[in-house]
Parts: sequence; structure tokens; C-alpha cells
Amino acid sequence: MITSRIAGTISALDDPAASIVESTDGDTAVALLESVRTHELPESLAALVSEYQSFEAARPPFVWQWVHNLAPANTMPFVDAPHREAVATNKTMLVLFVTILDDLLEKYRDYETFDAVACLVRPGGDVGSDVAGARATSDTVDERYVAFATRVWEAIDARLEAGPKFEQYSPRFRFDLRQAVTAIEYSTLAIERPEQATVDDLWRYETHNMGLQSYLDVDLMHASGDLTESIPELRSAVDAAQRMARIGNWVSTWEREVYEGDVSSGVVVAALERGIVSPAELPDPEAPDAEAAARVVERIEARGLEAEFLAEWNDQYRRLNAVCDRLDAVDLTPFVEGTEDVLRYHIASTGLK
Repeated sequence: MITSRIAGTISALDDPAASIVESTDGDTAVALLESVRTHELPESLAALVSEYQSFEAARPPFVWQWVHNLAPANTMPFVDAPHREAVATNKTMLVLFVTILDDLLEKYRDYETFDAVACLVRPGGDVGSDVAGARATSDTVDERYVAFATRVWEAIDARLEAGPKFEQYSPRFRFDLRQAVTAIEYSTLAIERPEQATVDDLWRYETHNMGLQSYLDVDLMHASGDLTESIPELRSAVDAAQRMARIGNWVSTWEREVYEGDVSSGVVVAALERGIVSPAELPDPEAPDAEAAARVVERIEARGLEAEFLAEWNDQYRRLNAVCDRLDAVDLTPFVEGTEDVLRYHIASTGLK
């Protein structure tokens, strides 16, 4: 487990990441995982997740319990109390929609169906005409996936329209969601052409797969106060939190992903940039070899790259706190504390999502 592997490397440092990693070992990790496994999804979400599980490439139910359980930690304190439960469900549905897109490229390399679904989030996207147009360009679109993705998108759209400021923030929401689409495309490029991937490009593009800027848009839709003047600082805060979430995901999933042939994690790309491993040594994404993957994992572990990314987590944590200090309109303390919880749950669920 990551705690036993890197705690000794960073325990001498006086930093929050070290504290979180060390506190998540043993019984604490077990308790956190149990809180996820026993978490119940609301009926509207559970129905969609149940249908999603019927697809061959579906992620395990644990993922959706994890996302919904942690949604409050990623929610801004200015969201009006009557909307907070709905916001958590909206965000989990949003992750489900993005995951459908991710599955189509990562699991199937189905670009035609991916494009048909991605049409839904384009400016002024119309569920009927846009998807129909995409279907007309190819006879290989998976109609079942498109139909399900459309139902998920329609559910998200209808629920968001209930937000008091939906119209004000809907254009920004669609824009931010399209960045997640681009992130999936870049991740696929990194898997197929690892020699062309860079850590800088991961920060520039792939980090948006965390979706926290879209989360902020959802929060703003459900706030009664006027936060227009605070948007620059809020987006800066969320940018830091999104990078922190990306790091938590990378350090807790990269090893499992290598065995699956997914080498798009920042940990692996950093190893490639430094010559710790070469592209030729990576497992074939189409038919990953366990022995090749084990050699790559062993070499990367020996260099302590996970600890370096957690040091970057600390830098972003300090940046987030600096924004919190200079933002008068909103007390971001609960959101800052939420980023700590997110890392704690990432570490506890290493290899499970």
C-alpha cells in the first residue's frame, strides 16, 4: 500500500501531505473504505449507475459510492443549504457522463461513438440534432452507449436547470466540461504514444479530467448570493484543488493502471521524461503483459516519484490557502479541509478505483 511505501520518505518533512498519508494507514484506511462501501446512493442516481453496470467496461459500483460520498468535500460553502443534496447527486451524474466518454476511448478506442456523445456538450448542443448529425457521419456508432449517455446528459441538464442561476453559468459549465473531453483525448494520446506525452501537458490538459471547474459552475448555479466579483479568486482556488485531486488520483491509481496498459499517469510520464523507464519497456496497452508491468512498477517505486508528487500537492495546498486568506466574500475553510479529505480517501482506496 502507498502508505507503507512512501511514508518513510516524507515523514521527516513538516507538511500536510505527510500527515495525511501517515494518518491514513491501518484502521483509519479500513474505516474510510467501509464508509464508502456502506454509502447509499439516492434513487435517481442508483438507477443510472445500475444501468451503467450492464456495460462490459463499467467501473465497479465502489467508484460511484466513492464519488457521491466525497461530493460534499468538493462543494463550496456558499451553496444554499436546500440545494446541497441535489448538488452532490448532480456532480456524481456529471462524473458518470465523463466516465462514459472515458470508457469509450480508454476501453474500446471507439472514436465514432465518443464523438457522438461529446456532441452533447458543445455550445447550444441539442440532444436530438447534434447526436443525429454525428451518427450520420458513421455507421459504427454504438447506439446503446449513445442512448444511455443521452439519458444521463438529459438528467443532468434537467436537474441543473432547477438551480437559481443556471442561465448565468450554463455557458461556462459547458466550456469547462469540454475541457474534460479534451483531457480524455489527451490521456488516450499519452497511452497510445507515450513517447510524446509530457508532464507539462498533463497539467495543461489532462488535469481537467478531475472536473472541479465544472463542479464550481454547478455550485455557482445553486448559490443565491452574487459572487461575480469573486469568480477570479474562486477559479484560482479550484485550479489548485483540481491539481491536488489529480495528484491524489495519480499516486493511488498509477500502479494498477500500468498493469492494465494505461501509462497516462503523471507518475509514469515523469518516469519516462527522466529515463527511469523507456517507452519500449512499457506494457502494450492492447495486450498488457504482467511481467513487463511489474518491471516498470518496481523501477518507478525505487525512485520515489510518488513522494515528489505529494510535495507538489503541498505547494498547491499552500497556494489554495493563500487564496483563502485574500478572499473576503467567501470563507473557503471548509473547502480547504475538503481537499484534505479527498487526499485521505484517495490514499485509503489505492488500487480500488
